[in-house]
Amino acid sequence: MPTHVGHPAGNAAIAHIFIGHRRQLLHIATRILGCASQAEDVVHDAYIKLFFHTPDGPWLHEVSYVCRVVRNLALDGYRRQKFERRLFASDFVEADTPLDTNSPDRIASMRERERCLRDAMRALPPRTRDALTQYYFYDQSQRNIATRLGISPAMVSCILQDAREALGALPLP
Repeated sequence: MPTHVGHPAGNAAIAHIFIGHRRQLLHIATRILGCASQAEDVVHDAYIKLFFHTPDGPWLHEVSYVCRVVRNLALDGYRRQKFERRLFASDFVEADTPLDTNSPDRIASMRERERCLRDAMRALPPRTRDALTQYYFYDQSQRNIATRLGISPAMVSCILQDAREALGALPLP
């Protein structure tokens, strides 16, 4: 539980920003997390964080600062989800009986997944496909990709997020 409450004028400004820009804040969090209910939680957490820990200063009236707080909390949540999925997926596989990787059903399923991924990759815009390939298959940093493509690292981040969303919607057999 927070140990102190922020400045009353600051709290009113925070409330005003969250009320006036709620849709924008939810959009930021939903785009990162891919889930509206988790986005609601992130926006709520950001409000509580800023309400109880409001330092004095000119940032208080900056919507961009609040957007940044929401974005950072959403990214933390996304990373936590990703880590938990990897953690629980490995526990699940270890607890199960060994998979027969040579069974006809398993081979057919893997080929279908590969086909879906290839088709989805081909459907991506060339710059997006290039950035995705460089980042995930050749371990290039976003900064290197940005330099090579002549765009900002922030734009590379947006491109990769769009690609993850597009590929994350793949139907898996």
